[in-house]
Amino acid sequence: TIFALWGCAMQTGANNVATLLVGRIIAGLAIGILSMTVPLYNTEVAPPKIRGFLVGMTQQMIGIGFIVANWVGYGCQYINSDASWRLPLGLQMAPAFLLLVGIQFLPNSPRWLLEVGRDDEAKEVVYQLHGTTPQARDAADVEFKEMSETIKAEVFVRSRKLSDLWATRAMLRRTLVAVGVQVFGQFSGINVINYFGPEMYAGLGITGGQALLVQGIYGAVGPIANIFFITLILDRVGRKKPLMFGAASFVVTFSILAAIVASFPPPPVELAGQVPVNQAAQRYA
Repeated sequence: TIFALWGCAMQTGANNVATLLVGRIIAGLAIGILSMTVPLYNTEVAPPKIRGFLVGMTQQMIGIGFIVANWVGYGCQYINSDASWRLPLGLQMAPAFLLLVGIQFLPNSPRWLLEVGRDDEAKEVVYQLHGTTPQARDAADVEFKEMSETIKAEVFVRSRKLSDLWATRAMLRRTLVAVGVQVFGQFSGINVINYFGPEMYAGLGITGGQALLVQGIYGAVGPIANIFFITLILDRVGRKKPLMFGAASFVVTFSILAAIVASFPPPPVELAGQVPVNQAAQRYA
């Protein structure tokens, strides 16, 4: 979080492109670390019945961040000074600061406490997470016992060698599945549209404020659909079926997109010496 604040501050006060890029890299590294640790923390402290929902909220909050960023950018286009881009960058520091303060009030992960031998603290955290009623204490005792047994069992099979990820056929399969889901999720191109949507819309003749408006509407669709999904569906149908449905939907929609682009190629649009937008989009597709 400190690195996120540092990177955002550098971007906001940048007087040249180099400073802006360095700030973006620092902030990007910070977000990468948070994107890795937040879902793990949620998994380790969430009750089993709503674990899927709470972990899904991580992606939901990212989507809400995109909504805020899109509409802040849309509104700031009307500022006739360098504040039109400094203000959106500077506003990133507000949630980062709130996170830095809020983290101080969060308990340590009980699994981590058990792993480092702080069993009494781990038990207190589990009690704290479950509540103070007798029924809650009983449930906390059961969960703590299961957690302790799991940690002890993991000690005998744990390895710190990277090669163990592919040492056996079973581990190789697990590794490929875990990495493949992440890689192919990114290969869907979601971040291309999130970051370069206005430039891509220019290839369709949508420019200026209209492009930012379309980007804002597009950015709101996913998080709205996601909140209904993680609230009403995810913990009822499991994880595999939604993955299969999503992958099949990608195949269908990208096939339609490829057919449309091949049948009706848009004319190239030059943007200040850049590669024509429609050509870049077609190369990506």
